[in-house]
Amino acid sequence: MKRAALVLVLLTGACAASPTPTRDDLAHALGGRAPAAPTDLTHIACQPLAADPSEYACRWRQRDGRQWQGWQSYLALSGEGWQLIDSPTRRP
Repeated sequence: MKRAALVLVLLTGACAASPTPTRDDLAHALGGRAPAAPTDLTHIACQPLAADPSEYACRWRQRDGRQWQGWQSYLALSGEGWQLIDSPTRRP
């Protein structure tokens, strides 16, 4: 049980260290490619790419009617905020 708690703490710390867009930031970055209101976005998580520390592989859940769908895409963080690098795709 203690080992599971330690793993959870380490994972939580790793997630907290990576910048993650807010709901508003992600909604703005999605723009016309997968438009969503900030209230229709949740569970946003990003991991930095080894090749470029300003680019991130991001995943989130997006409301589609009464259901939530998993989405993913690559985003870049710059002085202008979060920008999509490629088109978002649904996660299986």
